[in-house]
Amino acid sequence: MAIVVSHVAGDFDALAARALRQAPLGDLIELRLDRIGHPGEERLRELVRASPKPLIVTLHGPEAFGTFAGSADELCETLLAAARAGASFVDVDWTLSLELGEVEGKCHRIVSRHDTEGTPEDLAAFEEEVREVLYEGDLIKLVPHARSTADGLRVLRHLRRARGGLVAFCSGAKGSFTRVLAPIFGSPFTYAASAELPGMESGEPTAPGQLRVNDLRALLPPGGLGPETAVFGVVGRPLGHSLSPWVHGMALKGAHLDAVYLAFEIDDLDAFLDLADDENFRGFSVTAPFKEAAFARSRPSDEACERVRACNTLVRDGAGWRGYNTDLGAIEQTLERAFRVHAKEPGRPQGLGAARVLVLGTGGAARAALGAATRAGARATVAGRSPERAAALARELGAEAIGWDAVARAEYDVLVHCTPVGTGVGTGDARELPIPAEWIRPGTLVLDAVYRPIRTGLLAAARERGCLAVPGGEWFVRQARDQFELFTRRAPDEDLMRAAFERGVGGSPA
Repeated sequence: MAIVVSHVAGDFDALAARALRQAPLGDLIELRLDRIGHPGEERLRELVRASPKPLIVTLHGPEAFGTFAGSADELCETLLAAARAGASFVDVDWTLSLELGEVEGKCHRIVSRHDTEGTPEDLAAFEEEVREVLYEGDLIKLVPHARSTADGLRVLRHLRRARGGLVAFCSGAKGSFTRVLAPIFGSPFTYAASAELPGMESGEPTAPGQLRVNDLRALLPPGGLGPETAVFGVVGRPLGHSLSPWVHGMALKGAHLDAVYLAFEIDDLDAFLDLADDENFRGFSVTAPFKEAAFARSRPSDEACERVRACNTLVRDGAGWRGYNTDLGAIEQTLERAFRVHAKEPGRPQGLGAARVLVLGTGGAARAALGAATRAGARATVAGRSPERAAALARELGAEAIGWDAVARAEYDVLVHCTPVGTGVGTGDARELPIPAEWIRPGTLVLDAVYRPIRTGLLAAARERGCLAVPGGEWFVRQARDQFELFTRRAPDEDLMRAAFERGVGGSPA
């Protein structure tokens, strides 16, 4: 694989200086002359001589998120001059391929086609039109715009089936993952934006969804990407708050595995899995709201998964998926550890099995919490905003259900919060409480599934009422540790995973 670092600026000297300074970060340098036009052939020749990496020269207008406003003749003359100056590649829009014609010297052409509006349904026809205007030795570059994760997966599937010589990935935030995965699926190049370096003004990305080269490299395995690189990821909606890519990514690097871990924000799990049918997709962490759908799609492989009828882990099994639930065991371990401290006070239950547990929420996390409580023999109760969902969940898992307002009067030893309220990421408010502070029963044990921030509004209120407050980070790290082992069949460095979590969230989960 080769990483192309793309640079754009309004001044040629500034553009050249940044490109040369950042040359060690990529394998090729792309000069976007959109705002400059023709800088002069001699200046281009000087830069080619000074550059330790091969150069790609191009100018793009709005058809490729660029700003070039000159004539077709001016564009072609600039590219021809770049070829004469010694550039390794020139990139020309497919509509000008025949007008540009062949180029001189050892320069090769990249004939590119963008679609800034979306991803065509018929990608084969999209490519075939470009092939009709090629010269021998040309590369094709296809960059449709991803409006969904599904668009990106369709482009990767097309890339896998291509006849070779095809560079392909998506523009747009929804398609950023394709820029990471494209080399695995056969693209010889992937493109990144310039890095942010101290003492130098960083250039902006040259297309939406373009990762900075330092961020891209941080996602890659130690030996870089190859056709055998395994792809893992987290699937859910929304995922802006998720630390799974950071924690699992660091663990994979620590184990020196040829694998990457990315976030896939999706709308439909079945549609996603249908498109993620390539063997390189090895496993997924599943988060809200798809844990029950994951159970329905997979072949359950552990008692925990069967008990709660929800999966938070999918592992490829031939053409299908095996489902696991690592949440349940992680909750049990987290609560039993907390009881070692909590039970020291007289009159308190000595363990989870002897406790009364109240779970707030009715989603996949709540299922796991109820499953952990009932498996341990605890008396479990669930409360949800939807009385019908709470009642159905209680019947299914052998628990009791109460109305949301009844939480104020409920008697319990352990409170487990399993709703998104209090997630202080994006538009979330970390100070928001799922229930009024006065509803928290004094002296109880409170576990919050929300792990970002570590100290949520609920945990702060619980401490004020004399409770033992347990952050969701303990639950998160333990379930991620078990997922890693299912994905890789080896034990992870748990200390590394915990350190990665603490760095990612900005503090210790303990």
